[in-house]
Amino acid sequence: MSKLIASLGTSLLLSLPLAVQAAEKLNVVSWSGYFSPEILAKFQKQTGIEVTVDSYDSNETLLAKLKQGGSGYDVAIPSHQFIPILIQEQLLERFDPAKELYYASVVDNLKQPTWDPQGAYSVPFIWGTTSVVLDGARYTGPSDSYKVLYEPPKELQGRINMFDSVSEVIDMASLYLNIPLCSEDPKQMQQILGLLKAQKPFVKTYSSKAGAIRENLAAGEIDMSMFWGGSSMRAREMKPSLKYLYPKEGVLAWVDNMVIPKGSKNPANAKAFIAFLSQPENAAMTQNFLKHQSPIKGVEPFLDAGLKDAPELHIPEGTKVVFSQTCGEGAIRLADRLWTNLMR
Repeated sequence: MSKLIASLGTSLLLSLPLAVQAAEKLNVVSWSGYFSPEILAKFQKQTGIEVTVDSYDSNETLLAKLKQGGSGYDVAIPSHQFIPILIQEQLLERFDPAKELYYASVVDNLKQPTWDPQGAYSVPFIWGTTSVVLDGARYTGPSDSYKVLYEPPKELQGRINMFDSVSEVIDMASLYLNIPLCSEDPKQMQQILGLLKAQKPFVKTYSSKAGAIRENLAAGEIDMSMFWGGSSMRAREMKPSLKYLYPKEGVLAWVDNMVIPKGSKNPANAKAFIAFLSQPENAAMTQNFLKHQSPIKGVEPFLDAGLKDAPELHIPEGTKVVFSQTCGEGAIRLADRLWTNLMR
């Protein structure tokens, strides 16, 4: 059946009768809460392919899952800086999406990007920024610097969430301290460790689970957190006093990409799913749900009105935007040691 689908191609696949593909499956692993039931139902209705979704809360966790054999996954959604690592570790299938018609819909600056220069292994799914969200009703003081996160005022002490993703925590601390990303200088990493250790008594939780962070912010269990722009917008819809910060040190930027793990048992279905999600109307469904920025052209007519002026999605002019980088082995070793020390 998979060979038949592959020969028919994506356009025919999307029009095949439901009964023909009733037994088809697709196993996806993604960031927690990345797919709305509506988008999965639409895909299944059009193709007859049943999608099962597993989740992870950090790129490091995904890397470990795939190294352990992938658990039969057909599609994964790693952040851009991890794609060269996954390619080097031979954990991805090459499927040359840049040669497919749907790839023309990708915004120009994300076509054949530095992390996948031939467009051979990945297609951008969603992108956005990482900064800090805080409750403006709880704290009304200065918030133009990450200082509010690392040296929190009394009102916010003990009411902070930090991600439990090594790379993201270190990248943000590096931005604040004006240290190059992926530093391999032990003295610079010691500076970062010192900053994070001094902050730790004021941190209530270390979690990268977007749903839990939103709920805790809305319930007042925490009042400040590292967070992604679109996720912050979803939290603000639950609690209007929440605001997303654009600190003077800048914000981090990321692109999450669709890839096919090595050994996928349903590669034709995976390609069909990636092509489906890259169509403007479907990409808009994803953006309406996640609230992050879409990497697909032509989504505007299908977007919810609230996205058009959302401060979390419109980066102020002059803001420094820094894309996370793929770190070398030396930087990764130092980061792992730092994290082990911090979590003691």
